[in-house]
Amino acid sequence: MGPKSKTKTTDLLQTLEDFTSKDNWDNFFTIRPDSFEWYAEWPHLRDPLLSLLQTLTPPPSSLPILVPACGNSRLSEHLYDAGYTSITNVDFSKVVISNMLRSNIRSRPLMRWRVMDMTAMQFEDDSFGAVIDKGGLDALMEPELGPSLGNKYLSEVKRLLKPGGKFVCLTLAESHVLDILFSTFRLGWKMSVDAIPSNPSNKPSLQTFMVVVEKELSTTVHQITSLLHNTSLHCNSEQALGLRESLQNENQVREKLSSSSDTLYSLEDVQEELTKFSQGRRLQLTLGAQGCSVFSYRAVVLDAEEQSDPFTYHCGVFIVPKIRAPEWLFFSEEGQWMVVRSSKAARLIMVFLDTSHTNATMDEIKKDLSPLVKQLEPNENESGAQIPFVSCTSFPPF
Repeated sequence: MGPKSKTKTTDLLQTLEDFTSKDNWDNFFTIRPDSFEWYAEWPHLRDPLLSLLQTLTPPPSSLPILVPACGNSRLSEHLYDAGYTSITNVDFSKVVISNMLRSNIRSRPLMRWRVMDMTAMQFEDDSFGAVIDKGGLDALMEPELGPSLGNKYLSEVKRLLKPGGKFVCLTLAESHVLDILFSTFRLGWKMSVDAIPSNPSNKPSLQTFMVVVEKELSTTVHQITSLLHNTSLHCNSEQALGLRESLQNENQVREKLSSSSDTLYSLEDVQEELTKFSQGRRLQLTLGAQGCSVFSYRAVVLDAEEQSDPFTYHCGVFIVPKIRAPEWLFFSEEGQWMVVRSSKAARLIMVFLDTSHTNATMDEIKKDLSPLVKQLEPNENESGAQIPFVSCTSFPPF
């Protein structure tokens, strides 16, 4: 690409301004209808991507693959030509879908193209064996917009993947993107991180990384497998250092969770059991996501011991911000029972916030949590009383 071509591309990119705007993308794809690769080129992606897909069943021609935010990248074309013909491409730009359909209808007749919002896709649960994202999540995660769109999109990914299916996220691995990936796929997902080879250059540049997560039907917390080595890293030192630091911190979090004596349950595992109140019971579980909420949460459900005075509340929700979560009162089992006694609630649901909730307001959190905690309410609520919400900023609660 010559200097004039580079300048023209830079000018085109500046027309986008907001990577989450449909109108901006329609304008971009109208001005530049030919293919455009945001991150790594196919020669660098081919070997790691095809090696990964070959581990999945069924065989290539029958493996259903979703490519969200496909744009005018040729990634799907290359996969199709490699034998993966059951590909569905999604983008919210009608302009680019029309262009790509016209370009491929004769040479790749089995490939499907859909105009659709990647944060609210119209497919059945467990529809795909692989979801391949080339920069889509990065585009949604505009720092000034917060993680809301990213959370919605990843909830869709979790919903649409078949058990044993894999989500392949090609990303620049910025810290705010890694935060949402690590926290969203922490429970019941295997994860690995690898660097995509790139052409050696005298100038430091941003490198593409491949984050792969595999869907399990379990509550196991796995360590993230790092496939990085110094010879594969051609990026600037700041990008490499940030990625290694994020990996180390996340694996420490996962080690703490996996070595805990607490068993992490899903709502589905314990919902029937929790319809009845049981004195002194304490269960740790995950709430949300999987298409039923914007965020996912870690929670502890505690049923109070018998007391002489009647309980003021049949059930209450106590929200612990990330900055307060390490405190003994909220982290330890003994401290949590102290909070229960102070709450005067027969059942207390302690909800712990993390980095994925950073830019959400408390009202947004409560709205998102309300239908989830309703499912944890004991049946003994003949009066129809509402479930109160408080945060630890107002301790003692209620």
